[in-house]
Amino acid sequence: MSNTTITTVPTVVLKPKAAKFHHQLYALPTPQLEKKLLNRVVTYLNEKPSSVKHDAVRHLVIKKIEKISFSKDYGRRYVQAEVIDLDDGGKTKFRTLHVAGITKVKGRLSTAWTLAKSVF
Repeated sequence: MSNTTITTVPTVVLKPKAAKFHHQLYALPTPQLEKKLLNRVVTYLNEKPSSVKHDAVRHLVIKKIEKISFSKDYGRRYVQAEVIDLDDGGKTKFRTLHVAGITKVKGRLSTAWTLAKSVF
């Protein structure tokens, strides 16, 4: 028998920083929420791990909103939208986003700047 020592290294799982809940956004009436989100870059915290980013913090441009409602099962407010995924090469996707997962909405100028940078 040999005197081999086996050392195990603990696995480190990166978790996103605690998201700041956007109370004002969640409480907006539907028309105002739609106006606030449409054609803006939003920072969204995925509830589940992302296949695109390890930290689950996503950056999306809301291009078209199909529906804003509350889920029957959990009572969470959500937005069904066509988005441009800035973290996935600008691909257009259809996503359901929980409003509570939206941690930041960029202003119009900041959105324009972000989109201009993504083109170059």
